[in-house]
Amino acid sequence: MKWLIYALLLLNLAFGLWHLRSQQVKFVEDRNDDESLRLVLLTEYLNQQAPTVRDSELPIQANARCYTLGPFKSKSDASTLGKALDAMGIAANRRMSKDNSRQGYWVFIPPEDNRTAAKEHITALKEKGITDYFLVATGERTNAVSLGVYSKSDLAQRRLDEIKAMGFTAKIDKVDLPLREYWLDWPIEQTLLPDALEKFRQQYPGIGQTERGCTTQI
Repeated sequence: MKWLIYALLLLNLAFGLWHLRSQQVKFVEDRNDDESLRLVLLTEYLNQQAPTVRDSELPIQANARCYTLGPFKSKSDASTLGKALDAMGIAANRRMSKDNSRQGYWVFIPPEDNRTAAKEHITALKEKGITDYFLVATGERTNAVSLGVYSKSDLAQRRLDEIKAMGFTAKIDKVDLPLREYWLDWPIEQTLLPDALEKFRQQYPGIGQTERGCTTQI
């Protein structure tokens, strides 16, 4: 009997450690995902001509209606409010929409004929103390050297003037930047009370609730 008790204690301990580890892994994966969205902005622009699945292209369930709440600017905000909805008995799914609706200004050294020449620019930039650059390895601008994507034209022009003053040939191109927004969807049978909606709108200005067809992939 004593050995049986010991075995049960060890089993409970092992289960507890496994549960804790699974929660930690989930947190790290979510956090890294958010960080990667911020870091690959230029890469997304360069590859935006590749086929992507947009929110409007997701299959819609026939005759199924859902409430949708948003947009949220970050996944963490959507997740936080999703937990609040869950506490109210509303099982919401998080959905991301993507649209190229922001204009940006890309400062870059034009593409060279080969990688060696492009790397020579990088070496020269390093000698001038410039460390924030990006070598374009794919797409139409292969072997260009990116020097930053800016949301305001005056900031891009300031960067361009700085680089030109160092003796480099650089230019500015207008680009469309991908905009990610997050939404929470749940079946129309589950109602969010007006008081709760108003409280959420105070916490996250600009969000609203409307109806949409339920997607089969969220």
